[in-house]
Amino acid sequence: MSSSKINYNNNNTNSILNNNNKNYAYQSLVFPLGAIAAFGFLANLMLLSYICCRRLYRNFVSSHFIAHLCVTNMIGLGVLVPLFLANLWSGTHLWPNNNMACRIQTFLMCSEWTVVHFMTLCIAGVHLLTFARIHYAQLFGLPPAYLCVLAWIVAFTIALPCITNSHIVVHDPVLRHCVWGSTDYSYKFLTYLLILCVGLPVGLSYYSYIKVLKILYHSPIVFQSIGLYKSRFLVYAFLAGPLFQVPFYVITMSGTWRFGPDSAIPVLAMFLGYAPSAISPLLYGLSLAQMKEEDMALTARAHKSVMGAQAQQHHHHQNQHIGLTQNL
Repeated sequence: MSSSKINYNNNNTNSILNNNNKNYAYQSLVFPLGAIAAFGFLANLMLLSYICCRRLYRNFVSSHFIAHLCVTNMIGLGVLVPLFLANLWSGTHLWPNNNMACRIQTFLMCSEWTVVHFMTLCIAGVHLLTFARIHYAQLFGLPPAYLCVLAWIVAFTIALPCITNSHIVVHDPVLRHCVWGSTDYSYKFLTYLLILCVGLPVGLSYYSYIKVLKILYHSPIVFQSIGLYKSRFLVYAFLAGPLFQVPFYVITMSGTWRFGPDSAIPVLAMFLGYAPSAISPLLYGLSLAQMKEEDMALTARAHKSVMGAQAQQHHHHQNQHIGLTQNL
């Protein structure tokens, strides 16, 4: 590629990122995308209410992570998506003279997406140990509440450069969202984000569900007899979940300057980044219904093992006390 072509692309990129033009309004997409986001928010709220009202967290290990995932999804659908739709309606940046607000928006987006991936990984791990009949403590070693808090700490730590480094975040009018720009700092941050917050949890989730499929197909008659063989379709849906964000990352890495103000592709790609938050309550609601027998058995085994260990320890102390009494 010639130097004139490179300079043209760079100038075009800068003009797109710095231009705040009314031509970037795409009002015809606001209402359908807003309806999908509202439906996803209500679905998350209903699933969270169902888990809390039925107190499923007492019997199901996965319900802890699913409930926390619902709260995380509602943050994205109730805070970040409305900001995106407002930019899409007006075609302008909500904070043209406030770069800190733009950086906070990107910080929240990266943190929320990271926690979604981590919670998905935790749920995938619970499903794996459910079908493999592995004790919960053998795989995680921490209570579910600690893992949820740890996920937010890791997410905030990784996304913190969005606030502290002013060279990372810009408002991209093509995406109608504040995202990382095209500087060296931006690409370095994007590399860390893709490796630690996307590649690692998604890769481990894929490994868990592939192992689940292997277990299901190894003994199909056994799982069909207890009504769990049909859960393989849910596993396929879980495997397809991370693919919704692929167009967004491809567009941001290849450059949004390739798209004009009237192109719907970057807008849909940006919205698809939030699609897992709208779809996941439907999938995990079904998983609570289909996998609850095995999940309850898993929790009962964990509770029984703890109670058994305590009873054995108490019995051992009683024997020691009787032996000492007899010796006296």
